[in-house]
Parts: sequence; C-alpha cells; structure tokens
Amino acid sequence: MLKRSTELDFSAGAYVFPGGAVDQADMDLASRCIGITDSEASKGLELDEGGIAFYVAAIRECFEEAGIMLLASTPERSDSLPRHLDLGSPQIKSEFASLRHSLNGGEFKFSDVVYSQDLYLTADDLYYVSHWVTPPGGRRRYDTRFFVSLAPENQDALHDESEIVDSLWLKPKEALERFENGELTIIFPTLRNLEAIAEFKSTQEVFEWASGLSDIPTLSPIRVYENGEAKFVLPGEESTRL
Repeated sequence: MLKRSTELDFSAGAYVFPGGAVDQADMDLASRCIGITDSEASKGLELDEGGIAFYVAAIRECFEEAGIMLLASTPERSDSLPRHLDLGSPQIKSEFASLRHSLNGGEFKFSDVVYSQDLYLTADDLYYVSHWVTPPGGRRRYDTRFFVSLAPENQDALHDESEIVDSLWLKPKEALERFENGELTIIFPTLRNLEAIAEFKSTQEVFEWASGLSDIPTLSPIRVYENGEAKFVLPGEESTRL
C-alpha cells in the first residue's frame, strides 16, 4: 500500500493501491500484451472496446508509483525461465531505476521503456475484481477498476517520493486493524477491497476467488451521517449504519 502526499487534492495522506488515469498511450501498447486481447478485456470490463488499456495502465502505474515492473516479460522467456522480468541483478535493477526516474520526470513515456527493453506485458496475470464510481457532489469524480495480481519475485516496491511518500507491505487484516486503530487513513473503496480478500489464507485462494468472478457490478457509495459524522456506505446499507 502507498501513502499519498498530503499536498495532493484527492485523498491526501491516505494509504491506497497503485493507480492512476488510463490514457490513449496505454491503448497503443495493446499489441505488447500477452494472454488477453482487447476484445476479451473489454468484455470482462463491460466495455465496447479499449478494455486492454486498463490492464496496461495498471501495469504502468505499478512501475511508476511503486517501482515494480509488474507483469513484464522478454521474448527469450521460456518454460524453464521465470515468467517475469527478473530485477535481482544490481545492474538490471539500477537500469530500471534510472528508466523509472526518467519516466516520472517526463523524459520518457512508458512505451519508450517497453520498446527499448523489448518487453511484453503479461496482462493475463491481472484479475479484475471490482468497479467503483465516486458519488456525485465532489469537485472530482473517479471511475475506477481494481485488479489483483501476484508481485513477481526479485522486484522490490519503492515509492516515488513525489505523489507517493511512503509504502508498506502488510496483510489485509493488519491494514484493516491499523485503520480501526487510527494508524492508517484508508478511503472507503480501498477498505472494501481489503475486506474482500482479508479472510483468504493464501494468495492462491485470492486468485481462485478472483478468477471465478463475473458480471462485476458498478459500486457507487452514498454519504450518511452517524452521530453527526459523515460516513460512506453502499446503497442498501443505510439502515445498518444509522
């Protein structure tokens, strides 16, 4: 989980998952995705087209914000080699750290990194698990898709020290406990996504659950007041919180 800078307009100081806006450049990398086509991705996300851009954006944002070249492979990968790019070598790790610095500094685009390193994005390792739209009334509204995936070995998470000022690896239950104790600020959709996986005993159980999901609903919370304090709930939950 990543802590957003207190200088940001939205969710300042909150702990979140890596993420950001989908753009046209993400769609342009559709041909570099392995294991899932735009048609398949769009069907799962209930879009007419362009669904693969969400998968590319998820991979890109993990690299930009968390320093993980998540789900990327090179052409020489085979069944006898790790599926994902191995950043265990200090030289390779340093090279990708430099690429990430240039990317976040606006000198490169993510596509420049992909093509210069001859990478292919293993998008089929991403599992789509939820769709959230922020409620009306705020200065900004967000339409957000959440995915889960297994972080490759030998890839260390490192926040960008710009938008993101801290990073933590912790179990979902611990994150929820620390939220309840007032140690972490976590926004409502992130809390609900943590709750969805908190009872699983292993990552394998998470992926078995995620791979079986279909017809994922769009969730849009509403604001209610409890003892004079504003809280968010999902439609239908109002009576349990008042």
